[in-house]
Amino acid sequence: MADILRIVRELANPLEFIRIVVKNTRILYWTGYLTSKGVQVGKNISLKGKPQILKFKGAIRIGDNVTIRSGDYGYHSSIYAPTRLMTDTTEHALIEIGDNTRINGASIHAAERITIGRDCLIAANVTIVDSDGHGLRPDERHLVNPVSRPVIIEDNVWIGLNSIILKGVRIGANSVIGAGSVVSRDVPPNCVASGNPAQVVKTFDL
Repeated sequence: MADILRIVRELANPLEFIRIVVKNTRILYWTGYLTSKGVQVGKNISLKGKPQILKFKGAIRIGDNVTIRSGDYGYHSSIYAPTRLMTDTTEHALIEIGDNTRINGASIHAAERITIGRDCLIAANVTIVDSDGHGLRPDERHLVNPVSRPVIIEDNVWIGLNSIILKGVRIGANSVIGAGSVVSRDVPPNCVASGNPAQVVKTFDL
């Protein structure tokens, strides 16, 4: 009953009514755009600017109440490029983004699997990849995605500006990755890790 009364009060206010119409129109528009690209989308998606969706095969799944920003407007830092979600040419390639997560100008490229949990904050210009892209040896560099290992980012993780998350990494729940870090190994839950390579510099007493 309380929800019904709240809705009636909002609709009785012309400005609030217009705001609701505009918000829901945007949600419908962006949901339509993403689904046209083959993305599975939850409820109340919010896109601020147009992301790049490169789904060659595999799947991209976005949860409820996710915000994806692809431009500087209203954001505190420069975003160098739109958010980019890319699954590779293998059938099983997968990107999953959990409910209530916010992504700002990040590039996420899955050859196998990248999973981002609920309530995560991914700052501007972050790169997340689950493959080296090419072999390390000189005679292997012509190979595309020779080795890939899943990346798992658990719930309520904050990844700072310009950080890079590399293949096979698991970042534990509630942890923070400091700005400009390169994460090449697992990060435990409830800590701050920073640097290149990223190392734990602080733990949270929860």
